[in-house]
Amino acid sequence: MAKERAFGTYQLAEWLGIEPRHVRRAETRGLIPPPDVGDERWSETVAKTLPDRVEEILSVVGDENYVMAQDAGKTGRRKAVKGETFGPHQLAGELGLQRWQVGRAGQRGMIPPPDVDDKRWSREVVEDLRGRVEGIREALGEHPGLGSIDAAKHLAGRTGLEVEREDVRVLAEQGLLRPEGEFRGYPMFGLESLDALTEAQIAAVVGERQRWTEQSVTAKEAAALLGWSAGKFEVTAERNGLVPGRLGRYDRAEVEGLPARDGRGSQ
Repeated sequence: MAKERAFGTYQLAEWLGIEPRHVRRAETRGLIPPPDVGDERWSETVAKTLPDRVEEILSVVGDENYVMAQDAGKTGRRKAVKGETFGPHQLAGELGLQRWQVGRAGQRGMIPPPDVDDKRWSREVVEDLRGRVEGIREALGEHPGLGSIDAAKHLAGRTGLEVEREDVRVLAEQGLLRPEGEFRGYPMFGLESLDALTEAQIAAVVGERQRWTEQSVTAKEAAALLGWSAGKFEVTAERNGLVPGRLGRYDRAEVEGLPARDGRGSQ
């Protein structure tokens, strides 16, 4: 069976007949789901759900003239001319904020939702926001925070430990690390909160993961350990209620005991 294709931003845009910026905007607005292959690419299964929605996507994130023409044709209402309203990037520039600060402030309710077609801010709202800029900067700081991968690299550099993305997720689940906001649905962790973690807290989580990795195997490793095909292992494991634990790995001892449990190991 042929391997399923995966699409990066540019490949998906070309395949759909739109521009890469439209793909990025559509993802940000939730019109296209987040990449489901390594957090970077879209699977063929997801991609095939999108061609029928291209017109809808462009009506929201397409060029301004296209959107204005489509909306005007549907409603007969006059649309705000360029310069009267502000998108996220223009709003950031007008207020002297960084783009991420506008998004984060919106998430925290420090900036109201767009009041023009649910997409842009009016001049009146922008003028009202000028007096809040310093408070927004003070509350958000000057750094957007780090995603889990970069957060792991930051902690590894600070402690010398082999910190991985999974460790950051566990630290957050334990309440030791609180996201400052999110980007495209993924949590962002502030430098201050990352640096507030003690080396002992980080080492405990890293050590637990490493111990589990040593005493567990992947499905592929489990099949090789038993001398079975991948299909036979998966079917037998499911039949006997053996399910993967953390990181999708199986307890090695349970895997080794699977033939005796199943009673069909010699068949």
